[in-house]
Amino acid sequence: MKRASPDTRAAARLYRQFREAPARRAKRVRIDVPDAVAVMGQVLLIAYETTHDGQVQLYAHEFAPGSRPLFCAGARRNQAFLIGGRYRVTERGIVDYGPGGREVKHRGHYKVVRKR
Repeated sequence: MKRASPDTRAAARLYRQFREAPARRAKRVRIDVPDAVAVMGQVLLIAYETTHDGQVQLYAHEFAPGSRPLFCAGARRNQAFLIGGRYRVTERGIVDYGPGGREVKHRGHYKVVRKR
């Protein structure tokens, strides 16, 4: 049996912390990173649906000014990227950081929009 890579173990740990359930399987995903992308603009907010606490929930995160990543696109199909910015995905979801590396707290930072 092949041993999981450090990246796979770290991803499984983050999944378990955020989703509060163990990852049942790992999936190898091939990513074709282009040599150049078109910068479409800054990402002001992101919304995503996930299962948390055993329920499907819709989360929204509004990036703090200065923490916003760039929304970039490759020329091929299915090539959308968040590049740069000062944020990290944690067990609490997306967390913004300031220039000094301190967590930025701001209005609209993170919220559950809807529970199903």
